[in-house]
Amino acid sequence: MRLRVGVCEAAPEMEAGSGDWGRLTERVREAGLDVFLINEMPFGRWLSAGESFDEAAWRKCLEVHEEGVERLDELGVKVVLGSRARELNEQRVNEAFVWTPSDGYRAVHTKQYFPDEEGYYEARWFHAGERHFRVAQAGPIRVGFLICTEIMFNEHARRYGRYGAHVIAVPRAVGKWSLPRWLVAMRMAATVSGCYVMTSNRNGIDSNGQEFGGRGWIVDPSGDLVAQTSAVSSVVTYNIDLDCVATAQSEYPCYVKE
Repeated sequence: MRLRVGVCEAAPEMEAGSGDWGRLTERVREAGLDVFLINEMPFGRWLSAGESFDEAAWRKCLEVHEEGVERLDELGVKVVLGSRARELNEQRVNEAFVWTPSDGYRAVHTKQYFPDEEGYYEARWFHAGERHFRVAQAGPIRVGFLICTEIMFNEHARRYGRYGAHVIAVPRAVGKWSLPRWLVAMRMAATVSGCYVMTSNRNGIDSNGQEFGGRGWIVDPSGDLVAQTSAVSSVVTYNIDLDCVATAQSEYPCYVKE
């Protein structure tokens, strides 16, 4: 089975209904996608730039993400993958989701690993929530999420391949200087899992002066980069082949027993 998938680099403080959102939805609709991955916590300001938790900022973040989720249908896609801020059981989480027109929003996973450094004080803002790395059905594909920093822990990518995932989705928000490191992580995740890896990022300088690096990537099951966004192509697509996943997961290094 072949499917048309897409990734993006989105404006750093996009809100649903804004000009940035309108331009993104237009490009995604034109692409005619089966599956689209939006970037990590795509709506509003990057919350974790703040060194200490702020209740008002958190409430605003929840509000803009709720509004964004309500407008995902405007993307015109059969399956939308992403992450958003949410409050669960009195915990603040970064929640991965699958959205389809027929089933709506479905929570899948909460981010487990958080940096704590300038621009990325996530450990001070978020809780891990329930710890699991489960494969989720997303329309015709099986997907595993590794939200941003989680991609650095390669054992989870390998496990997703063992569990029969077709795609590893990596919504992220990272700076420009670290892009080479992130691409290595994506390629390694694909190699050890036999999955396609899809990743989308914020791009540009926000109102706090923090610069995000863009570069959405699609990596095939052999670890080769097959699609990459740029300043002039903020949405890129690729036709994935699920038969290639089955082949890769039967070959080295995926078949090696632990």
